[in-house]
Amino acid sequence: MRLARAIDLWMGELARGGRTASTRTSYERYLFKFVAQLEQARPDVDARQVTTNDCRHFLDGWTGRSASTVCSIHSALSGLFGWLYLEGEVDANPMTRIARPRRPRPEDLDVVIVTPADVERMLRATADWQEFLCLAVLAYLGPRRDSVSRLRWRDVDLAEGTIRFREKGNKISVKPMPNELRLILRSAMESAEVSCGPDDYVIPNRRPASVRRAERSNKVIWETVRTVGERVGVRATAHALRRAFAVAFLTGHPGAIESLQALLNHSRIDTTQVYLRPLNRSKAMEPVRDLSWGLGFEAEAEEAHTGFEPVLPPQARGRPDSGSAGRIPPGSELNPQLRDVLERLKERDRERRR
Repeated sequence: MRLARAIDLWMGELARGGRTASTRTSYERYLFKFVAQLEQARPDVDARQVTTNDCRHFLDGWTGRSASTVCSIHSALSGLFGWLYLEGEVDANPMTRIARPRRPRPEDLDVVIVTPADVERMLRATADWQEFLCLAVLAYLGPRRDSVSRLRWRDVDLAEGTIRFREKGNKISVKPMPNELRLILRSAMESAEVSCGPDDYVIPNRRPASVRRAERSNKVIWETVRTVGERVGVRATAHALRRAFAVAFLTGHPGAIESLQALLNHSRIDTTQVYLRPLNRSKAMEPVRDLSWGLGFEAEAEEAHTGFEPVLPPQARGRPDSGSAGRIPPGSELNPQLRDVLERLKERDRERRR
């Protein structure tokens, strides 16, 4: 079987197995680069002709790239030839003798982290409903970028206080929303500036009528977060806000790791724990603050903050009573900073109506 034909068949196998379109596209791109390299010397190369050294030579060409990229290429080659071996199309798997590259430990990566002050500055710096809704949904519930991009108003149930997300692998997840986010979404629905039909996106497009396909790209979320972050000098990503949400939730609800796992829609709890390692390392290093060499300097009295989560002021962090599901508790209101943003957006609506 020609190697190019084998790749096409394996892509179909991955699609039937529920692999995401982004994963299939990534694997396909790397594998056809592999084919192109082989066909420089052997046109129409057959899958049985591929040797271990062919695979090594291709992997060597990616030396110096990120560990994640190299691991993805190794996975694509291993998956393809493992499937061909099981199908009886090759006599041996040429990837068997090639060890998988080691990924850096998550805690050793230079991950993007946003502080509570960063989140507040970004929310206050939003210029319109599109930016405000994007930042609010990410900070209050921590969904993935693709899930936020596909979120439509038919998925929002303000009466029950829930939002339905389409997650990785086309899984459906219904999550309760914080009371403040509920108030924000209700204000958006009452606005004349946001289209809230069942099929309208909760996060509007940055440019009207810019999408001509059934489902838009999640780049709109990435672009919005980057734009707002640059406006206030903050390095931020949608995933950084997801991580900030995770730390904020567990800081406010110690020990509720299983609840956090469900909110983040992780299949394994150890994936959830990876999000919390920066917080754990920060806490582990806190004792160094009382180190003294007896020089007589006055210690700063300010208590150190964890520096990761978008925690609201204590007076604004009301927790709903267990018997009040589906209703916003009396007296629930936005903190002053978010209230200022809403008032600014509402004033803009009133000016447009005049």
